[in-house]
Amino acid sequence: MLAINMKMHLTKNEIEEFENYIYNKKVIVLPEYPYIPFFQRGDYLLGSQDVSRFKDGAYTGEISAKCLKSFNCKYVMVGHSERKYNFNEDLYILRDKLKNVLDEDMIPIYCVDRNQDDIKNDYEFKNIETQLEAIPDFVKYIIIVFEPSYIIGNTDMTPDIDEISKSITKIKEWLIERNINHSILYGGGVSKKNVDDLLAIKGVDGTIICSSAFEKSEFDYIYNECVENKS
Repeated sequence: MLAINMKMHLTKNEIEEFENYIYNKKVIVLPEYPYIPFFQRGDYLLGSQDVSRFKDGAYTGEISAKCLKSFNCKYVMVGHSERKYNFNEDLYILRDKLKNVLDEDMIPIYCVDRNQDDIKNDYEFKNIETQLEAIPDFVKYIIIVFEPSYIIGNTDMTPDIDEISKSITKIKEWLIERNINHSILYGGGVSKKNVDDLLAIKGVDGTIICSSAFEKSEFDYIYNECVENKS
Protein backbone atom coordinates (compact mmCIF):
# COMPACT_ATOMS: atom_id res chain seq x y z
CA MET A 1 0.00 0.00 0.00
CA LEU A 2 1.30 3.44 -0.93
CA ALA A 3 -0.22 6.83 -0.19
CA ILE A 4 0.90 10.24 -1.47
CA ASN A 5 0.36 13.32 0.68
CA MET A 6 0.80 16.13 -1.82
CA LYS A 7 0.72 18.83 0.88
CA MET A 8 1.00 22.33 -0.65
CA HIS A 9 3.75 22.03 -3.23
CA LEU A 10 2.46 22.05 -6.82
CA THR A 11 0.80 24.58 -9.11
CA LYS A 12 -2.15 23.79 -11.38
CA ASN A 13 0.04 22.91 -14.38
CA GLU A 14 2.29 20.73 -12.24
CA ILE A 15 -0.76 19.00 -10.76
CA GLU A 16 -2.06 18.13 -14.23
CA GLU A 17 1.32 16.70 -15.18
CA PHE A 18 1.54 14.70 -11.96
CA GLU A 19 -1.98 13.29 -12.35
CA ASN A 20 -1.04 12.16 -15.84
CA TYR A 21 2.01 10.39 -14.45
CA ILE A 22 0.18 8.45 -11.72
CA TYR A 23 -2.91 7.81 -13.87
CA ASN A 24 -2.40 4.03 -13.93
CA LYS A 25 -0.76 3.70 -10.53
CA LYS A 26 -2.46 1.86 -7.66
CA VAL A 27 -1.88 4.50 -5.00
CA ILE A 28 -3.92 6.62 -2.61
CA VAL A 29 -3.47 10.25 -3.63
CA LEU A 30 -4.24 13.17 -1.29
CA PRO A 31 -4.24 16.48 -3.21
CA GLU A 32 -4.99 19.96 -1.93
CA TYR A 33 -8.69 20.83 -1.83
CA PRO A 34 -8.81 22.87 -5.10
CA TYR A 35 -7.15 20.04 -7.04
CA ILE A 36 -9.41 17.18 -5.92
CA PRO A 37 -11.56 17.55 -9.10
CA PHE A 38 -8.41 16.92 -11.19
CA PHE A 39 -8.14 13.37 -9.82
CA GLN A 40 -11.32 11.69 -11.04
CA ARG A 41 -10.32 9.27 -13.79
CA GLY A 42 -7.34 7.06 -12.98
CA ASP A 43 -6.53 3.74 -11.30
CA TYR A 44 -5.51 5.64 -8.15
CA LEU A 45 -7.81 6.03 -5.13
CA LEU A 46 -8.70 9.56 -4.10
CA GLY A 47 -8.50 11.09 -0.65
CA SER A 48 -8.24 14.41 1.14
CA GLN A 49 -5.49 15.83 3.33
CA ASP A 50 -7.98 17.05 5.93
CA VAL A 51 -11.66 17.63 6.73
CA SER A 52 -13.70 19.97 8.92
CA ARG A 53 -14.73 18.95 12.42
CA PHE A 54 -18.13 20.45 11.58
CA LYS A 55 -20.73 18.60 9.52
CA ASP A 56 -22.00 21.76 7.76
CA GLY A 57 -22.85 25.38 8.41
CA ALA A 58 -21.29 28.84 8.43
CA TYR A 59 -17.62 27.90 8.78
CA THR A 60 -15.71 29.94 6.22
CA GLY A 61 -12.83 28.09 4.60
CA GLU A 62 -13.81 24.67 5.92
CA ILE A 63 -14.56 21.56 3.83
CA SER A 64 -17.17 19.08 5.05
CA ALA A 65 -16.96 15.31 4.84
CA LYS A 66 -20.17 15.34 2.79
CA CYS A 67 -18.52 17.66 0.24
CA LEU A 68 -15.46 15.40 -0.02
CA LYS A 69 -17.69 12.35 -0.51
CA SER A 70 -19.48 14.13 -3.37
CA PHE A 71 -16.12 14.45 -5.14
CA ASN A 72 -15.56 10.69 -4.91
CA CYS A 73 -13.08 10.80 -2.04
CA LYS A 74 -12.71 7.39 -0.46
CA TYR A 75 -10.09 8.32 2.13
CA VAL A 76 -9.54 11.29 4.44
CA MET A 77 -6.41 11.97 6.42
CA VAL A 78 -6.91 13.16 9.99
CA GLY A 79 -4.39 14.27 12.61
CA HIS A 80 -1.21 14.83 10.63
CA SER A 81 1.44 16.19 12.99
CA GLU A 82 1.68 19.37 10.91
CA ARG A 83 -2.01 19.98 11.65
CA LYS A 84 -1.53 19.26 15.36
CA TYR A 85 1.49 21.51 15.80
CA ASN A 86 0.74 24.31 13.32
CA PHE A 87 -3.02 24.56 13.92
CA ASN A 88 -3.29 23.30 17.51
CA GLU A 89 -5.60 20.41 16.67
CA ASP A 90 -6.27 18.43 19.83
CA LEU A 91 -7.82 15.01 20.33
CA TYR A 92 -11.35 16.43 20.68
CA ILE A 93 -11.06 18.01 17.24
CA LEU A 94 -9.56 14.86 15.75
CA ARG A 95 -12.32 12.68 17.19
CA ASP A 96 -14.96 14.97 15.64
CA LYS A 97 -13.20 14.74 12.28
CA LEU A 98 -12.95 10.95 12.46
CA LYS A 99 -16.65 10.68 13.25
CA ASN A 100 -17.56 12.87 10.28
CA VAL A 101 -15.43 10.78 7.93
CA LEU A 102 -16.96 7.53 9.18
CA ASP A 103 -20.49 8.94 9.03
CA GLU A 104 -19.98 9.49 5.29
CA ASP A 105 -18.67 5.92 4.82
CA MET A 106 -15.17 7.05 3.95
CA ILE A 107 -12.00 5.49 5.35
CA PRO A 108 -9.94 7.52 7.82
CA ILE A 109 -6.18 7.70 7.46
CA TYR A 110 -5.37 8.56 11.06
CA CYS A 111 -1.89 9.83 11.88
CA VAL A 112 -0.19 8.87 15.14
CA ASP A 113 3.12 10.57 15.87
CA ARG A 114 5.97 10.26 18.31
CA ASN A 115 8.40 13.11 18.93
CA GLN A 116 11.90 13.20 20.37
CA ASP A 117 10.63 14.03 23.85
CA ASP A 118 8.43 10.91 23.72
CA ILE A 119 11.45 8.81 22.80
CA LYS A 120 13.45 10.14 25.75
CA ASN A 121 10.69 9.97 28.36
CA ASP A 122 7.70 7.89 27.24
CA TYR A 123 9.07 4.36 27.49
CA GLU A 124 5.62 2.81 27.75
CA PHE A 125 4.29 4.57 24.63
CA LYS A 126 1.49 6.22 26.59
CA ASN A 127 1.26 9.12 24.13
CA ILE A 128 0.55 6.66 21.32
CA GLU A 129 -2.26 5.15 23.41
CA THR A 130 -3.67 8.61 24.11
CA GLN A 131 -3.77 9.43 20.39
CA LEU A 132 -5.45 6.13 19.57
CA GLU A 133 -8.19 6.84 22.12
CA ALA A 134 -9.58 9.45 19.70
CA ILE A 135 -10.73 6.65 17.38
CA PRO A 136 -14.54 6.24 17.66
CA ASP A 137 -15.80 2.94 19.06
CA PHE A 138 -17.90 2.16 15.98
CA VAL A 139 -15.04 2.15 13.47
CA LYS A 140 -14.86 -1.05 11.40
CA TYR A 141 -11.68 -0.36 9.41
CA ILE A 142 -9.02 2.32 9.67
CA ILE A 143 -5.63 3.10 8.20
CA ILE A 144 -3.08 4.24 10.77
CA VAL A 145 -0.03 6.22 9.74
CA PHE A 146 2.81 6.12 12.23
CA GLU A 147 5.11 9.11 11.81
CA PRO A 148 8.07 10.18 13.92
CA SER A 149 7.35 13.90 13.67
CA TYR A 150 11.01 14.96 13.79
CA ILE A 151 11.77 13.04 10.58
CA ILE A 152 8.87 14.24 8.42
CA GLY A 153 10.12 15.88 5.24
CA ASN A 154 13.73 14.87 5.88
CA THR A 155 14.84 12.03 3.61
CA ASP A 156 18.45 12.55 4.74
CA MET A 157 17.68 11.49 8.31
CA THR A 158 17.81 7.75 8.96
CA PRO A 159 14.68 6.38 10.65
CA ASP A 160 15.39 4.30 13.77
CA ILE A 161 14.09 0.88 12.75
CA ASP A 162 13.98 -0.49 16.31
CA GLU A 163 12.05 2.53 17.60
CA ILE A 164 9.59 2.33 14.69
CA SER A 165 9.11 -1.40 15.22
CA LYS A 166 8.23 -0.92 18.90
CA SER A 167 5.75 1.84 18.04
CA ILE A 168 4.09 -0.22 15.31
CA THR A 169 3.79 -3.18 17.70
CA LYS A 170 2.08 -0.97 20.30
CA ILE A 171 -0.37 0.40 17.72
CA LYS A 172 -1.18 -3.05 16.34
CA GLU A 173 -1.74 -4.55 19.80
CA TRP A 174 -4.11 -1.71 20.71
CA LEU A 175 -6.17 -2.19 17.53
CA ILE A 176 -6.28 -5.99 17.79
CA GLU A 177 -7.47 -5.79 21.43
CA ARG A 178 -10.47 -3.77 20.19
CA ASN A 179 -11.13 -5.94 17.13
CA ILE A 180 -10.54 -3.05 14.74
CA ASN A 181 -9.62 -4.08 11.21
CA HIS A 182 -6.70 -1.98 10.05
CA SER A 183 -3.70 -1.32 7.88
CA ILE A 184 -0.58 0.46 9.16
CA LEU A 185 1.57 2.74 7.03
CA TYR A 186 4.89 4.31 7.95
CA GLY A 187 5.50 7.97 7.13
CA GLY A 188 8.52 10.20 7.59
CA GLY A 189 11.70 10.44 5.53
CA VAL A 190 10.81 7.53 3.22
CA SER A 191 13.22 7.18 0.31
CA LYS A 192 14.54 4.49 -1.99
CA LYS A 193 17.51 4.17 0.41
CA ASN A 194 15.39 2.99 3.33
CA VAL A 195 12.02 1.80 2.00
CA ASP A 196 13.05 -1.87 1.94
CA ASP A 197 14.09 -1.77 5.60
CA LEU A 198 10.87 0.03 6.54
CA LEU A 199 8.66 -2.46 4.70
CA ALA A 200 10.48 -5.33 6.42
CA ILE A 201 9.23 -4.14 9.84
CA LYS A 202 6.59 -6.53 11.16
CA GLY A 203 3.16 -4.93 10.97
CA VAL A 204 4.00 -2.33 8.32
CA ASP A 205 1.65 -2.64 5.33
CA GLY A 206 3.08 0.22 3.26
CA THR A 207 4.26 3.81 3.36
CA ILE A 208 3.04 7.37 2.86
CA ILE A 209 5.32 9.78 1.02
CA CYS A 210 5.44 13.42 -0.03
CA SER A 211 8.64 14.85 -1.54
CA SER A 212 9.76 11.42 -2.79
CA ALA A 213 6.62 11.31 -4.96
CA PHE A 214 7.85 14.27 -7.01
CA GLU A 215 11.21 12.72 -7.99
CA LYS A 216 10.64 10.10 -10.66
CA SER A 217 13.47 7.71 -9.74
CA GLU A 218 12.52 7.85 -6.06
CA PHE A 219 8.82 7.36 -6.72
CA ASP A 220 9.28 4.52 -9.21
CA TYR A 221 11.45 2.56 -6.80
CA ILE A 222 9.17 3.11 -3.80
CA TYR A 223 6.07 2.29 -5.86
CA ASN A 224 7.57 -0.96 -7.07
CA GLU A 225 8.49 -2.01 -3.53
CA CYS A 226 5.19 -0.97 -1.92
CA VAL A 227 2.76 -2.02 -4.63
CA GLU A 228 4.15 -4.10 -7.50
CA ASN A 229 6.30 -6.39 -5.36
CA LYS A 230 3.49 -6.83 -2.80
CA SER A 231 0.86 -7.94 -5.32
